[in-house]
Amino acid sequence: MFVEVGKEGRIVLPKDIRDRNEIEEKTRVIVRERMGEIVLIPVKKYANPTDALTGSLPLDEPLNDPKELARRHAREKAIQRLDP
Repeated sequence: MFVEVGKEGRIVLPKDIRDRNEIEEKTRVIVRERMGEIVLIPVKKYANPTDALTGSLPLDEPLNDPKELARRHAREKAIQRLDP
C-alpha cells in the first residue's frame, strides 16, 4: 500500500487502517524510526488515565488509593532534597 506525502510532510492514513487501529481525528501517534523504517504508534485514550497504569508495577498488595501513594512518594522525595 502506498500513500503520498503532501505539503509540510503530511500523509493520509487509509480508512481501513485508521478503523482497525481506532485512529480518529485528533488521535496522537508516536513517530519512531526503526531500522530504516518509520513506525507510527497510536496513543491509547483512557476515560480514566490511571487505567493505563493498571498492572504496570508488581505490587505486594493492591492499592486502594494510588494518588495517596503518589503524594506520599512526592513528599518523601521533597524532604530528601531539603534534608540531605
